[in-house]
Amino acid sequence: MKMPPVSHSGLSKFETCPRQYYLTKVAKTVVEPATVHTDWGNVVHKALEDRIMRGTPLPEGMDQYEPIVLKLLGKRATVAAEQKLALTRNMEETYWDDPDAWVRAILDVVVDGGKSVYLADWKTGKVKYDHDQLDMCSLIYMAARPEVQKVKSSYIWLKFGKVTTDEMRREDTPKAWEKLIGRIAKLEEAYETDVWLPKTSGLCRGWCPAGRANCPHWEPKRQ
Repeated sequence: MKMPPVSHSGLSKFETCPRQYYLTKVAKTVVEPATVHTDWGNVVHKALEDRIMRGTPLPEGMDQYEPIVLKLLGKRATVAAEQKLALTRNMEETYWDDPDAWVRAILDVVVDGGKSVYLADWKTGKVKYDHDQLDMCSLIYMAARPEVQKVKSSYIWLKFGKVTTDEMRREDTPKAWEKLIGRIAKLEEAYETDVWLPKTSGLCRGWCPAGRANCPHWEPKRQ
C-alpha cells in the first residue's frame, strides 16, 4: 500500500489514533463531519490570503485582523500567503502532486527576507503550545531553500490576539529531521504491515467519527 505525502495534520491524526487515521484516510469508510469551527477557519484563511495576495479588503467581522496584516505587509521583504511546498525523499523540492512527493506543507504566511525568513500560521481555535507544525514547516522550507539560514515561525491565535513563536537555525535541522523521520517511520510501518491499532484517549468519548461499529473503544458523548 503506497503512503501518500505526509503532512503535519495527517501525521498528527495517525499519532492520535492509527485506527481513526485508517478509517478516514486509507479505507475512507468514515467521513469526518464538518463543524462550524472548521468552516470558520477555512473562511478566515481564504479572506487573509485574498487580503495579502490581492489586496482584497477583509470582510465584515474580520476588521480586527487588519493591523496584523499591515504589520506583515510593512516588512521590508516579499510576503506571500498559502504557499505550497513539497519534498521528495531525497529532500529535493518538487511539485505538489508529484507521485514521488514525500512530505508537504502549506505555509499560511511567508515573509522572505533572504537568509532569514518568517513563517506564520493562522489559528482560529484555542491556544496550544505545540510547535510540531512550525518545526515541520521550517524544515521543509529550509530544505527547499538552501540559502535560508534561519526561520522564525509563529502561530497567530486570531481569536485571542496572541502569538507563540519558535525559531530554527540551519545547524538545528539535522537533529530536527532525525526526530521527524522517526515519527514518519511509524506511519510508513503501518502502511507496510496494514496494521492500524486503536489508541484510546478522551476523544473516544463521542468525539471520534469512527463510531461503535468500527472501534470497540468508542463511547457516546457524556450528557
